[in-house]
Amino acid sequence: MEIDEFSNIFFQMEMKEGFFNNRTPNRDPFWDVVRFDIFFSLFEEINEPGQSGNSFARRLLFSWPTKIHKIPLKITSMANQWVRLKQIRPSDFVAYVCSRYSDTMGNSIDFASDDAFHALSEMGPIQRIESQHNLPRDLNINLLIRIGAHIYRLPTDYHHYFCGIAKVIANAEERYFGVTDPQLFSVICRTYKSHLIERRIWGEIFDHVRPRIVLMTQNGIQKGLIFEARRRAVPVIECQHGVINLMHPAYSYPSNLQPGETVILPDVLLLFSEYWKRQCHMPGTKMVVTGNNHFFSHGAHSSRNGAAVFVSAISFHKYLSPLAVKVAQLLPDRTFIMKLHPQQLSDRARIEREYNGIPNLVVVGMEKSCPELFTDASDVIIIQSTASYEALDRGIPVHILREDGYVSHQDLFAHPGVRVFSTAEELKTSLFKPVIRSERIYRFFDAFNPDVFHKLIQGLDHLLRDSERSQTELSYKPAHAPY
Repeated sequence: MEIDEFSNIFFQMEMKEGFFNNRTPNRDPFWDVVRFDIFFSLFEEINEPGQSGNSFARRLLFSWPTKIHKIPLKITSMANQWVRLKQIRPSDFVAYVCSRYSDTMGNSIDFASDDAFHALSEMGPIQRIESQHNLPRDLNINLLIRIGAHIYRLPTDYHHYFCGIAKVIANAEERYFGVTDPQLFSVICRTYKSHLIERRIWGEIFDHVRPRIVLMTQNGIQKGLIFEARRRAVPVIECQHGVINLMHPAYSYPSNLQPGETVILPDVLLLFSEYWKRQCHMPGTKMVVTGNNHFFSHGAHSSRNGAAVFVSAISFHKYLSPLAVKVAQLLPDRTFIMKLHPQQLSDRARIEREYNGIPNLVVVGMEKSCPELFTDASDVIIIQSTASYEALDRGIPVHILREDGYVSHQDLFAHPGVRVFSTAEELKTSLFKPVIRSERIYRFFDAFNPDVFHKLIQGLDHLLRDSERSQTELSYKPAHAPY
């Protein structure tokens, strides 16, 4: 089943079954916390029955010696993080970032939030929180969540509730899809437990920092952050970090779902350009176009004198790697690049060994970003990637392989610079060809507009002050939380 068909049925199911109205024993929203993980777990079960559980078991089997070796380092790192958590001080803003790249000075950088972060720093001090697992220098939320996971146990009433609600959801899956997800109960328990730990940690951070506004980049699904910020009436601004579309459950909800307490979404989503407003539906979230300088091409087109670039990711490598090998062998006089995703860096040596004996196919990791590669790239080959939009803004033809979730790019299928293909032979015949420039009335990426951003922050500050004045008789009392 393709993801667009699956999404439509899933949205029908969650609305007709009233899942958004489900509440935990503590009367907190339940469905919006777990729906993302349930969505993809069920989708995988429909398309590859039984594979998700087996692959998880294999990862555990082969990774335990490495994990044991790293235990002392992890204990030290977690202890340092806990001390840092207790030492943070009040700041005007909190910035939750995902630093996948480095700048020319070697400093970690988050392409999604970098422009907004620097503009925000002009308006007051910022407490920076990192999410990348390999960056413990800053206060790192994922390392803190790992600490909590070792000591937190779900209350008994939650376990009973999850048993009951899992049966209800499983019955609905059977009626709407003809299958049930055998991993459903464990997905619910794991996801909601992580959510409660995340809430506890963000509650600690917010009570120490007492921020006016939170700026964030999603790395995972940060419902716990948004939930705790909402409890404290702190506005949350999310930076678009990549592709968003109407088949992505973090950015797409049923069209007839109304804003309310059952939906845990940011107050504002900063977009790359006007184009993306049509690519998502988030009830109650204000869409503001601010642009992004790291993705913006300044109107420059690629020279197209360089290599054809395969843009990889962990889940797509099994399709793109053999394709790249075959096409490189079919076109030995042409140059090809396999551009790795940040999460593939640990596999780089193994991937390079795959290409031994193929001199015209090379691997590029984080030493070059996609914008740098695209200054002279001839073609870009993807399954699903933000890089497709970057390439099109630079006049580079994009070739989309019919595999996995490729239909999530169906908004591009009619674009004159896009080819959808199935085989290496098809790809070979369409690479390195001249393209006809087309005049478009939209761009996928605009330059960052600091004036729009500053105006947004000032408006949120005014709303917050007005709200505080209207509630001078009330004091903040945290609701009872089950931890």
